[in-house]
Amino acid sequence: MARFGLCSALTVVLLAAAVYALCRPRFSSAGLLPSLAGQVAVVTGASRGIGKGLAVGLGEAGATVYVTARTASKGSLNSAGIGGRPQAGSIEETCELVVKSGGRCVPVAVDSGNDTQLEMLFDRVMQEQGRLDVLVNNAFSAVSALPATMGRPFWEKGPEMWDVVNHVGLRSHYVASVLAAQRMSKAKSGLIVNIGSFGGLNYIFDVAYGIGKAAMDRMANDMAIELATENITMISLWPGLVKTENVQDGALDSVAMKERRGQQPGTPAMNMSEMLMSPLAETPLFSGRAVAAFARDPRKMDYTGKVLAPSMMAYDYDIVDERGVRSPPFPSVKFLLATALKPWLDSQGLWEVPGGAFRPEPGLSEKAQLLWRTLPDLTIPGFLLKLGSGAPNL
Repeated sequence: MARFGLCSALTVVLLAAAVYALCRPRFSSAGLLPSLAGQVAVVTGASRGIGKGLAVGLGEAGATVYVTARTASKGSLNSAGIGGRPQAGSIEETCELVVKSGGRCVPVAVDSGNDTQLEMLFDRVMQEQGRLDVLVNNAFSAVSALPATMGRPFWEKGPEMWDVVNHVGLRSHYVASVLAAQRMSKAKSGLIVNIGSFGGLNYIFDVAYGIGKAAMDRMANDMAIELATENITMISLWPGLVKTENVQDGALDSVAMKERRGQQPGTPAMNMSEMLMSPLAETPLFSGRAVAAFARDPRKMDYTGKVLAPSMMAYDYDIVDERGVRSPPFPSVKFLLATALKPWLDSQGLWEVPGGAFRPEPGLSEKAQLLWRTLPDLTIPGFLLKLGSGAPNL
């Protein structure tokens, strides 16, 4: 059985290397707009985590960014939710980083689960700016609940788990997209980004999460078809393992990660904490810089309706994070080899890199630059991922 598994892995690696050049998405840093100066973006759920990185990345590119969340004031803690610990982070603090990075920022306290508050947000943007160029749907209410309830079957969690995961997430993203499209369509221009997940293709966390993330990918695909006549691009973005405050606080280190339920059959348990200091874990700003580059790409309409990953865009867009590295896609030869060779990379000083989220610390060694910035990732093509995933597998 072990020999069969090794042969299967080698076959995937060889196939990936053979078709890599033909199947990976093509992006280019040539021809990008020099900045997003004059453009207006809305990022929901931006008090911390990936949303904070998205806002700062757009600010770096010169955009005016409206950041929303329920936690407004500096020093406040969020409400945490089921099984979670309250965490620091506010839209006020995010705005400080956006301004420091070179952008303009407007913090707006919004509960994305409240349709009226969402509509008031978009009305305010149009009244104050007269335009809306980018919407990033990131708000998500189950960040704490999912790790805390992993390992429990869906029938024990009850139907209420659906709303915990998908009310502020799937539904709120639909509502925000409707409101944004109503305004963008008048200008015949715009970009809408859903923050999705590999969980839309394969099992992660629980059933409600997978359904919601798959629906967000489908939402991007179907909305893109109807938005095409309005010259509005819509994509679903899949960040990888991201060093958010919640993850660094140990959210993924629960005992449920090691239990049978909550893992796909045959999938070995992964020690997430070991990966957080390595470039295998992305920073929130890595996603922000990818979205900012995509927003500046005059060819972005070529990708409308598609699922994109920051790690798959970074090489062609020449993006690095604040540590100076490019995180490889988890479905890539580089990611697989780095995981397997962790002890050797550690001995060579290549596993951990200096710096962290929003904490630049340049000074990578030449060997680290070669490994984490220069060598290609050899991403495994998407159709091979689908062959090994669950439904829909047609």
